[in-house]
Amino acid sequence: TDLNAMNHSEQERLKRDHPGEADIFRCRGPYSCYVKGCLQPTYSIGDAYLKYPYFNNFPGRVVSEPYRPPYIKTVPQITARPLTSCQEGDFLILATDGVWDYLSDQNAVDLVCRAHRRGTNPAQAVVDATLELAASRFGISREELDRMPLGRQRRRIHDDATVIVVDLYAAASATSVPPRAAAKQQSKL
Repeated sequence: TDLNAMNHSEQERLKRDHPGEADIFRCRGPYSCYVKGCLQPTYSIGDAYLKYPYFNNFPGRVVSEPYRPPYIKTVPQITARPLTSCQEGDFLILATDGVWDYLSDQNAVDLVCRAHRRGTNPAQAVVDATLELAASRFGISREELDRMPLGRQRRRIHDDATVIVVDLYAAASATSVPPRAAAKQQSKL
């Protein structure tokens, strides 16, 4: 489940938790809705300005009235599933909101599958596609985007795009005894 402002149940929760705040989420298109017009995720480690009033006065991070935080949850929703039924090609994609500004879940899955078949880095494939789409949306080439220094100007084009792809089949297939511990056990025999 996507825990972001695109998710209808998250939109309902935000409206219920913040009655009278008509701008509790704002959608800019079919794939991008933002809490208070600022952030897609509804759960976050950072983004203190959407959690605590003290942080709502820093340059570039001011949410206008009505302002009654917290808007973003800090305690994650955790779902545990056994990895006993994983098959070759099963994976988990963890990515920052900058990726989801440009890619749908299915786009990311397709990119990871293609990279897996080609034997290339699936996380890099997702980042590359994100940056290609960001550059294209702003009418510049990927090379022009790459030459742009990090900072305010580039941030206007794309948010951070960090991706981790976990191969669930490999994780499920791993032995339960760490390799170093197994070597120690063998040496004692």
